[in-house]
Amino acid sequence: MKKSYLALTLPIFCSLSSFAQIASFDIPKEQKNIHQGKTTFVLKGKTLQPVRRSESYSSWYNYTGAYEESTLLGQKLSGYVSFIYPDTTLYTVYADGTKQKIGFHVFGNMFDPKDTNFLGVGNQVLTRFNPYTVDSLAFTQFYIRLLDKTIVAGKTVDVVDTVYIQYFDFTGIKTGGYTYNATPKLTHRYATPNTDKFSTKSLLNSAAIRTDTLLLTASEADSLVYENGTPKSFIGRGIQIPVNVKALSTSGANGFSNLFAFTVVYKPMVKCVLGDTGIAYDGSKWTKKYNSYGVRLASLADHSQEIFSTNKINNMFASNFQLRYGSILFGFLKSYLPGTLFASSIFFPNFLKISTLNLSSQNIQTGISGIQVYPNPVSNNSQTDVVFMLSSNASVRLVLSDMNGRVVSAISAKQFVAGTNSIVVNTEGLSKGIYVLTLESAVGRMTSKLTIN
Repeated sequence: MKKSYLALTLPIFCSLSSFAQIASFDIPKEQKNIHQGKTTFVLKGKTLQPVRRSESYSSWYNYTGAYEESTLLGQKLSGYVSFIYPDTTLYTVYADGTKQKIGFHVFGNMFDPKDTNFLGVGNQVLTRFNPYTVDSLAFTQFYIRLLDKTIVAGKTVDVVDTVYIQYFDFTGIKTGGYTYNATPKLTHRYATPNTDKFSTKSLLNSAAIRTDTLLLTASEADSLVYENGTPKSFIGRGIQIPVNVKALSTSGANGFSNLFAFTVVYKPMVKCVLGDTGIAYDGSKWTKKYNSYGVRLASLADHSQEIFSTNKINNMFASNFQLRYGSILFGFLKSYLPGTLFASSIFFPNFLKISTLNLSSQNIQTGISGIQVYPNPVSNNSQTDVVFMLSSNASVRLVLSDMNGRVVSAISAKQFVAGTNSIVVNTEGLSKGIYVLTLESAVGRMTSKLTIN
């Protein structure tokens, strides 16, 4: 099967029938010239150090960095900003004055800790027998806010936009493969969330095991840097989100079992109408302003990410203008496109902090389970109960951390009996926000999210 080149432009979109079954997709060159100016990403420049093999393990995983170090032998991918919008209605005006619709609507990423690329940066490579918890997710976002007020029911109100982050374990993930005519016996692997559970109305996927809602106000606005009245670069920010989602494992032969994925969906409070302008790179002026949301992506000119193993499926994916409304592309692509199909493969740089109690090649059961926090949310200067189950008598310690991983409170280890137990957490003196609550024990480790209002 010949690998064709398909640009995200309206004329080519109208002539899809002329292409082969598998095509590649180009990123508009103008968009790739808009580079990230700086970021407050707290993990930037941090080198992950090798650790000794042990019964428990916790570390940050950055697949893009691992891929650069291992597969590209130190060569760096080129980062750029790419925006998403719910519908294919908002336009970007490029430096030459041409207008093009924003063609991406959902971004997401697949994570497989069994990938040997992680060895190059000192991470532990897991096996299919290793369940793990995704404690935190971090990536760089760009929220360009040009509209602060709007009229609702005759009253002027602040604009509040919304981002939805969805999480998937292997029960909500679909794996796939494709071949090219030149190498018909060589299957290229990829994975996306369940394509049949994707809603073309909401852009959300019902196969997700949880959905987080992020509200964007004026305080989250990032900067658009102008030069002589023309946008030249963006200043984004790194965000870190407590996740606490478990990726399962199996003792069988299924290598897909401990995959994890997340998606990012943007919903503006004030929507545009067809033909409106979001950002103009040619310096032109427009009257109707809208807010834009994007993330940092990366690619390398003419480089193709090739995944042949079922034990190392790390790929980004996107819902674009060809699939967003329910169409099926080339007879098998539905809802999402894997980033490996683009002429220059696309990566979604992100960091995942994962924890596992088992680094052996055999499956084990955690001795601590069923953690429940009530009430949650809780007011500050109050108390909340943490209820959990123990499989045997054990000493348990409780640690409360903020979103940056800083320990703000800890309760010394105490002895508990097998069965249901509880620990009272005092929130006196703690600021409002989201915290990660961790129970640590020789028989297991569990985390949960605690919100203080």
